[in-house]
Amino acid sequence: MSITEIPDNARDGVFAVVTHTSTYVIDLTENTLLRAPGVGRQDDVDWEVAELRRDSQDIPLLRVRSCRVGEPAQFWVSAADDPDVRTWRITTPVLSIERIG
Repeated sequence: MSITEIPDNARDGVFAVVTHTSTYVIDLTENTLLRAPGVGRQDDVDWEVAELRRDSQDIPLLRVRSCRVGEPAQFWVSAADDPDVRTWRITTPVLSIERIG
């Protein structure tokens, strides 16, 4: 089911979020985020695919600050190997969001 944003109060569900350069799988039930770089990439836009630590691996998701079609998504995550290290993941603009679970 396609939606235009992940609501602030969402506490469960799995979402596929496609950006200009990658696809993210957000699992609110397990509190994980996975980034698949280059998957869903749009050829008509001149965006570079960056390599990030822990690409294609589940990382602990602390919060979805915002995730709306047309805007960069913002995710608060902790490092998989050191839970005391926290950082923001900010994406290229979101193209689509689909609830997949």
